[in-house]
Amino acid sequence: MLDFQREQLAFIRRIKEPTAPLPSGMTIERMAVYQELFFNNLQNFVNSAFPVLHSLLPAEQWQSLTRQFFQEHRLDSPYFLAISAEFLQWLPTVSQQLPDFALELAHYEWLELSLATAHADAVLPWQFQADSSLYLSPLAHLGCYQYPVHCISAEFQPQQCQPTFILLYRDEQDSVRFIELNAAMAALMQLVGTEPGATLADYVAWLLPYLPGWTAEQLTDAAMPLLQDFARKTILHNNPIHLTD
Repeated sequence: MLDFQREQLAFIRRIKEPTAPLPSGMTIERMAVYQELFFNNLQNFVNSAFPVLHSLLPAEQWQSLTRQFFQEHRLDSPYFLAISAEFLQWLPTVSQQLPDFALELAHYEWLELSLATAHADAVLPWQFQADSSLYLSPLAHLGCYQYPVHCISAEFQPQQCQPTFILLYRDEQDSVRFIELNAAMAALMQLVGTEPGATLADYVAWLLPYLPGWTAEQLTDAAMPLLQDFARKTILHNNPIHLTD
């Protein structure tokens, strides 16, 4: 390894771990400026991506978590969204330090951020028909959680599981919103997302074996007004829509 590469690695180690040896020619004071700059930038990104989770944990605990993430996890991208995604991926390694609902809450907050920053072709509301082919918007995502993550706040922190199905989407004003679904409608939207391009009748036929107590007529009647509303809100499309760069 070349000398300058060794110095770069020593610099990186000291940035991540304040007790690591100083790189040659670097003073403690000067190094501290870099350490504070790098860590504060990363922490600001994480704070912005997970505001509710951040607000629920004691300040010292949150500081310790973000410092541990900074030291332990390899980051390959400086971009805001990439850092928040890596934090979400790393968080299960410290789940024992967190409330039971924390991982699901973090996932929900990251989905909000992801949808808010995504780019897709502009689309217009359309009129749903029973024989329409259905495609889920790339600006919509179904979240299936064991806790009501959309309700969690400083005033409400669930202590027991409460299965919750939430469809997040970005509206025409670029605001991220959510719709809570029952299990049957969540299953329908999940199927549209994984098997796009079929009609309502196809989806009903596929779902019926997994929804005891429902008839095809009942499921169709329950789905029709929902799908009409989703077409107006461009959550559903009648042709494929893709994310853009």
